[in-house]
Amino acid sequence: MTTASFEREIALTDSLLTLLRREQASLVKVDVDAMEGLLDEKARILQDINAHTQARYQAVAALGFGAEERGLAAWIAVQIAEVQESWAHFQGLVDQAKELNRVNGILINKQFSRNQQMLDTLGRPPASGQFYGPNGQASSGSGLYNAQA
Repeated sequence: MTTASFEREIALTDSLLTLLRREQASLVKVDVDAMEGLLDEKARILQDINAHTQARYQAVAALGFGAEERGLAAWIAVQIAEVQESWAHFQGLVDQAKELNRVNGILINKQFSRNQQMLDTLGRPPASGQFYGPNGQASSGSGLYNAQA
């Protein structure tokens, strides 16, 4: 396992960052079609990242370290500066992706809340049972039309 093993993960994470930025732009514009188109691409990139993560753990385990974060940290600690710098760069990209994903989640929740409010408003009966008669005056709701004409 060398720095080259991180290069592919760095490239995948760069691709994910680009995708998350595109997703954010689509969320801001409320471009549902664009957002839907990004889902498959996002899933594919995340699967690739996961596959590389699993391969990384297996490679570290084959070198006698634990096949988890602690084992990887122990392996990186004994590597040359170039490997450590590559890992730090990769971790910085992962942190950026996490933050973008967090912000995108906030945008999604805000849009969901707005949509839910609109649906609630559409499905809600008129406040206080008030209706308007043919003369434009509010009635008490006891009848559909106001008795005054």
